[in-house]
Amino acid sequence: MALSDLWKVFLIKLILSRSFDKERARREFILNILLVGSILLTTAAFVVTIIDPIIYPSSYSGASFLMMGSILVFFCFLLVMSRLGRSRFSTTILVLLLLILATYTSYRWGADVSAALLLYGLVIVMAGILASTKFAFIITTLSSVSIILLSYLEVTLLHKPDYTWKSQTIHMGDAVVYVIMLGIIAIVSWLSNREIEKSLKRAHASEAALKRQRDKLEVTVEKRTKELKFAQAEKLAQLYRFAQFGRMASGLFHDLVNPLNLVSLNLDRLSRKSKSIEQQKLSDTKVLLERAVDGTRRLESFVEAARRQVQHQEAPQTFSLANEITQVAQMLEHKAKKSHVKISLKLSEDIKIFGNSIKFSQLVTNLVLNAIDAYENVKRKEKLIEVALHKINSAVRLEVRDWGSGINKKYLPRIFDPLFTTKPSEKGMGMGLSISKDIVEKDLKGKCIVKSKIGVGTTFIVEFPIRKNLRRVG
Repeated sequence: MALSDLWKVFLIKLILSRSFDKERARREFILNILLVGSILLTTAAFVVTIIDPIIYPSSYSGASFLMMGSILVFFCFLLVMSRLGRSRFSTTILVLLLLILATYTSYRWGADVSAALLLYGLVIVMAGILASTKFAFIITTLSSVSIILLSYLEVTLLHKPDYTWKSQTIHMGDAVVYVIMLGIIAIVSWLSNREIEKSLKRAHASEAALKRQRDKLEVTVEKRTKELKFAQAEKLAQLYRFAQFGRMASGLFHDLVNPLNLVSLNLDRLSRKSKSIEQQKLSDTKVLLERAVDGTRRLESFVEAARRQVQHQEAPQTFSLANEITQVAQMLEHKAKKSHVKISLKLSEDIKIFGNSIKFSQLVTNLVLNAIDAYENVKRKEKLIEVALHKINSAVRLEVRDWGSGINKKYLPRIFDPLFTTKPSEKGMGMGLSISKDIVEKDLKGKCIVKSKIGVGTTFIVEFPIRKNLRRVG
C-alpha cells in the first residue's frame, strides 16, 4: 500500500469526523488530533520507561512504565469513545482530567507555580474550542475558585506547598515544559481558527452561489412574468375585439339590410318578368343583374370587414393600406351617421406594405372609434373625422383627426396605459389606445404621437416604415 493511501486510511479511521453537523464535526476533528498527538507522545514516553531502567538501572528515577501505560490506555479509550460518536464525553473527561492535574500542581508546588497557571489557561482554551462557551465559563469559574482557595490556604498557613523550586535556578526542562504548553495552546487555537476559516469560506461560497441562484431566479421570474403579461394582453385584446364587434353589430346589421333588399327586389323583378323575358330589352335585364351582383358584393364586403374584426390572424401578407382604411370607414359608417359624424378619407395614393393586415385594420378602427366618441356631448354643426394617408420617402404617415372635445393635458401621459379610460364603462374598456400603441410599435415598428387641446380637437399621428416581402421565389 502506498504512503498516500496509508495517510488517507489514518485520516479516515482516526481523525476525520463522522458527524453531519458542521460545528460538531469541527470540534470532533480538533479533539481527535489532540488525542492522537497525546497517544503518540505517551507511547514514546512509555517506550522510554521500559528502555531506560534497562540501560540505567541504578540512576533511573522517572515515572514507572505502569503509570505511563495507564495514561496511554486512558488516551486510547478517549479516542475510541470519540470515534464511536461520544466526542462530548471524551472532551468533558479530558478537560476535567487536565483541570484536576492543574489543581494538583497548584496544591503540590503552590498557587503561583507557572506550570499550573499555564495548564489552567490551556484547560480554559480547550473547553471553549472543544465544547462550548458555556462550558469554558464553568471551567474558568472552577479554575478561579481553585486558585483563590489554594492561595487562601497558603496565606493562612493551613497548607504549606513545596517551595523548594523557588530557591532553585530555572532548568531547561522547565522551559521546555512551558514551551510545550504554549505550543499546545497555539496548536489548539490554530486548529480552531483553521476550521472556522474553512466554514467561513464555505459560507461565503454558499452565499455567492445563493446570490447567483437568486439573480438567475429573478431573471427567470421576470421573463416568465413578461410572458404571462404578454399572454394576458393577447387574451384581453381578443376579448376587446369581440366587445368592440358587439358595439358595432347593430350598425353592421343595419348596413346589411339595404344590400339584401336590393338583391331581393331585383331578383323578384327578374322572377316576375321571366315569362316575358323575350319581350324585354336585354339592357333592362342586364341592369337588374348588375344591381343584384353589386348588392351581393356589398354584402360580401360588409361580412369580410366584420369577420376581420374578430379574426386572429398572424400570417403576414402584402396588402393595400387604402383598401383597409376604406373597409373600416364602410364598417363604421352607420355608427358615424348615428352620431351625426362624417368620415372623410384623404388617401393620396395606394400604398402597399408587407405585414399583418388584421392588425392595421384594428389600429384604424380603434383610432376612428375614439374620434367618433370624442364628439359625444359636443354641440357643433359639422362633426368631421379626417383620415389621411401619405407616403413620405420610405415611410407612411397616417393621421386621424377630429374636432371634438379634446383630451385634458393631465391625462395625455396615461392615454396609452391599459384599462385607463375617461369614458363610462359602457362606452369603453380602456384597451383601444393601448392595443393601438402595441400594434404601431411591435407590428408596424413605428411610433404614435398624439396632439390634443380641450375644446379644439385631437390628432393621432402614426408613422411607420414601408416593409416589402423580401422572400425570394426560387
